[in-house]
Amino acid sequence: MFLKWGSQPWRIWRSHWKGRQMLGGRRMTYAILTAMFLFAAIPYTTINRFASIRDWAAFDPTHQFDLDLPFLAWMVLPYLTLYLYYPAAAWLGSKNDIMWRQNVVFHQMMLITCWVINGIFILLPVEVDLRHLIHGVEGTVWEPIYSAMHSIDTPWNSWPSLHIVQSMQVVLILRYWYPPTTTRLQILHGFLLVMWILLVASTMIIKQHYAWDVITALAVAGLGWVYWMKPCLERLKTKEYQDEFDARMAVD
Repeated sequence: MFLKWGSQPWRIWRSHWKGRQMLGGRRMTYAILTAMFLFAAIPYTTINRFASIRDWAAFDPTHQFDLDLPFLAWMVLPYLTLYLYYPAAAWLGSKNDIMWRQNVVFHQMMLITCWVINGIFILLPVEVDLRHLIHGVEGTVWEPIYSAMHSIDTPWNSWPSLHIVQSMQVVLILRYWYPPTTTRLQILHGFLLVMWILLVASTMIIKQHYAWDVITALAVAGLGWVYWMKPCLERLKTKEYQDEFDARMAVD
């Protein structure tokens, strides 16, 4: 099975690709981050607000595990590390031109994944009815953090968890670009995996997501990587597809 969605560079990148040596060689990085904000973050927030106003849930995936899992206020910290994953992928995919091409295609696929999941949020919304289990944050350093988070992110956009899908995609691309071939990289990989596992756990522990959201997110990210992302990235190592990429990125 081989899917090709997003495997060809989009026209929006053309001028950035041509001028990629500008801004200290980081013009593509900034273009990617801007695109993620405009075409992923803003649509997510808009749909989140729409679901909250509509106030209709397609089903209730609550399991006893979700109710019994203890709440730990400090786990909001690994939860918020998601916002370090985006710049990490955009910044570190820059070792050579092959990696830059893969960087562009990878982020296109991240955006497509986000749009597909946004479609699920609209068609089959689920309300995360777990925030009543949050306790002990009043009057603590955690209170303003949770207050801000809950005011920005209403308890919708449940499954599959974009928090997990997108962070897992970044972990997979970093492991792909920088395989653990040295002791230093093995240590960094170990640290990355520990931090990501904490992030996954945090989505449930701070009552932002159900276990159902986590399981479906892991399935989406894992299957998407094996059957879609990785094959498309692999072919960009060949001259044929590098030339095809460059031809499509040539400014008319």
